[in-house]
Amino acid sequence: MDIKLIALDMDGTVLKTDKTVSPKTVRILRAAAARGIELVPATGRMRNMIPKEMLDVGSIRYAITSNGASAVDLEKDKVIYTNQMTAEESDWIIDFLMPYHVMVEAYAGGHSYIDKQHYSLLSSFRDYPPVLRDMILKYQTFVEDLPGFLKKNGLCLEKINIPFMGEDVRRELVEKLTKKMEYTLTASFGNNLEINAAATSKGDALSHLSAMLGISPEQVMAFGDERNDLQMLKFAGCGVAMGNGHESVRQIADYITLTNEEDGVAHAIEKLLDIH
Repeated sequence: MDIKLIALDMDGTVLKTDKTVSPKTVRILRAAAARGIELVPATGRMRNMIPKEMLDVGSIRYAITSNGASAVDLEKDKVIYTNQMTAEESDWIIDFLMPYHVMVEAYAGGHSYIDKQHYSLLSSFRDYPPVLRDMILKYQTFVEDLPGFLKKNGLCLEKINIPFMGEDVRRELVEKLTKKMEYTLTASFGNNLEINAAATSKGDALSHLSAMLGISPEQVMAFGDERNDLQMLKFAGCGVAMGNGHESVRQIADYITLTNEEDGVAHAIEKLLDIH
């Protein structure tokens, strides 16, 4: 395969459960970069949450963030493609969600904002991994009156993440928002809900970034494990699902590798691209 770009989901893919990158995966990714292959983090995370462990791999210039709402040139600190919600869509979805007893993470401008009144919900997140709770506390900006804050500052949303909720609430939100048909609904783990503009996906951003770089879909390899990775794997000439991946991702993949705990990314690059 003549692969020129490797798109890499973060959580559950490159990152192990403890949110680190294994030495073997770092070594193989550096070897791929040395062959001239673009390494592109493609994450549901906002821009300032791209893990240092990933950036320390080196030779990473571009990133896809917020499930494809933005593609960023990290070297120039510049957004080169955006597909975010309109102001009207942003205001509507925030106003719609606020009456629900859920934590709303509002991604805008590479940052994430949470209403202070939702801080107390963290204590009710049953069986929520401590590492994810720590990420919320580390990377979020808590504000008074989230809807008013976003409107006052004229912020259009890249994405909304609801990190934890009861299954009954999740089912109700999905049902109502699916009927509205103005938003894309995905997930990156079991009981969260991620909301983007209708045409936003990692696949859409990857297609635009690849075109900017003069790289065809056949020259793209993409790795992922969850439902927010589906469109990216479908776009890529070689879509690789992790062994720990959601069944829907495994079904559409060209290749299924080992789990994220077993260096699945490194294993597939070694096997498929003969890079060691």
